[in-house]
This record gives sequence, structure tokens and C-alpha cells, in this order.
Amino acid sequence: MLRSNLDVDLLQAFAEVAHTRSFTQAAERLNRVQSAISGQIKRLEFITGARLFDRTRRSVKLTKEGEILLDYAQKILRLNDAALSDLGQTRPSEKVRLAVSDHSACFLPQALVRFAAAMPAVQLEIRCERSWDSLDALDAGDVDLAFVTQPCGRTDGEIVYREQLIWAAAENSEAPAVDPLPLAIFGPGCVYRDAALRALDTCGRAWRIAYNSPSRDGLLIAVRAGLAVTVATESTLESGLSAIDPHHALPALPEIELSLHRHSRGSSSATNRLWTIIQDTLGTA
Repeated sequence: MLRSNLDVDLLQAFAEVAHTRSFTQAAERLNRVQSAISGQIKRLEFITGARLFDRTRRSVKLTKEGEILLDYAQKILRLNDAALSDLGQTRPSEKVRLAVSDHSACFLPQALVRFAAAMPAVQLEIRCERSWDSLDALDAGDVDLAFVTQPCGRTDGEIVYREQLIWAAAENSEAPAVDPLPLAIFGPGCVYRDAALRALDTCGRAWRIAYNSPSRDGLLIAVRAGLAVTVATESTLESGLSAIDPHHALPALPEIELSLHRHSRGSSSATNRLWTIIQDTLGTA
């Protein structure tokens, strides 16, 4: 009896379908037509002698045999990438350029660990800047993905996470009781700023912009010193900062949305893998 071998390209197609739960999305992420992906899965099922997916018009689910193969497929793909990397065969195209905002960057560590395990040979280039600058870089082709805190009027991205905005200050700071309220906040156009000023104006609380910076770290210098109040989320509170006590009667703030965008020109398999991993990671946050 002839021994069958598992083809890496077939395993890659299988892993993409398993991750996206969609033949259509897997085809888009691998820059192939759907019929090609279906053919690869049929070929893999022939080689393994097992049905790998249960398919209906509305869903694609792994069978028990599919779940077993997926574990091996991920290991084989990682070993394949690692071997090519060690042999100096990493292709120039094996790079993903990611632009993030200060806030969205806080959610990346776990996603990056998963991406490194899945595609160890891929170089990841990260730039951190304002949301609109990240989206401008995406449109210019300077980055492959933009993971931003505000959509800036865009509808081409996918919202992957929502989080409540809160008022924050240094522990034991007197700033929340000062009138007018001293704010350390981003410049015009920032969704944090717009939400904070709108809420304060609505409730009639006087305010002033005491500190302004294009970066979150710049704002936190003044906040840590106890000189101002800022807007943050629970996930981005630094040590020494805390949510402002309700007795200060500051107005409620809305939720913030984190959205993921990629260029319409199409994406590499590595870019698509990072997209999926960020989606999955934020989905369990």
C-alpha cells in the first residue's frame, strides 16, 4: 500500500477554512477562488480518508476528525515556517505591517504571541500613531492592517471590540473636584475628546483643556502628577491611576469601538492570519 503524504498547501487551506468557518473567507484570505479551496479540501479528505467538515448553507463546522487534523496541521505549518526561516528561506514578502493606536495596542500582546506561534518566520512591523494617521497609511499602502480606536467615518472596517469609556485620575488626586475641571486630553478630532466635552457640556459642568498631547504617554505625565483628569478605559488604566469616584458626579461616557481595517487590494496569507488572530483574541477578551 502506497503511503499518503500531507501537502502543506492543502493544510494551509484547511486551517484557513477551520479558522474562518467559511470557504468564501478562506478563499479571500488566500487570494484564491472558492472552487480552488473546495478542491483542496476534497483532495485532503481523499488523502486522509476522513470527512473534515460538516457543511450546511449557513455553517461550516469541523468534524471530530477535522478537529484532530487541525491540531496536527497547525504544528506542521509552524514547523514548515520555522524550517524555512532557519535555512534562510524567508521570502521578502513574508512581512506584515501593522498600524495601531495607543488604545488598540494595549490588546495586542496576546494576539502577537498567538501569531508568532502560528507563523514564526514572518516579520511583524508595528507603528503606533493616531487612528486617522493609521488609516491614511493603510490607504497609501504603507501598512497592511490598521487596528484603530475610532473608525473616522469609515465603513470598510470590522468592529472587533467595544469597551466603556471612564473618567480617570491619579489616586488621591484633587483634580476631579476642581472647577473648571482640568482635562488632559488629545487634540481635536479624537473620539475620546469629543465624547468627554459633549458629556460635560450636556450636564453643564465647566471644563478647561489643561494639558494636550498627541500621545497617551504625554497626557499621562500630567495625570500621574495629579494635575488633571483624563478619559480612559478599564483595560488601559496604568498603575497609580483609578476610575474617578461617582460622588464627583461626572457625566457618563459612551462605549469606544476598536475596528480592524485592511487594504482593498488584497492581503497575503500572513496578513490574513494576523487579522483572524486579532479577531479571535478580542472576541474572547
